[in-house]
Amino acid sequence: MEENKNARPRGTDAAKVIRVIETISLKGCGADNDPVRVVKQYWKLDGSLIVESDPFIDEEYEKLSQQFSHTR
Repeated sequence: MEENKNARPRGTDAAKVIRVIETISLKGCGADNDPVRVVKQYWKLDGSLIVESDPFIDEEYEKLSQQFSHTR
């Protein structure tokens, strides 16, 4: 795709359906710093992990991100 310095984001330019394995499992021991939660993982068909969606980690990342954005 040719780069255009005047281009504005307009949404998705392409999408396709791909085959992956989705696993859903409980994670955490129930402590404040490791609550029990549902975690989704997406795997390639060869068994290699693509990405993990962990709501606790996502929330902690968001908190840190907000802290650092306020220090600038």
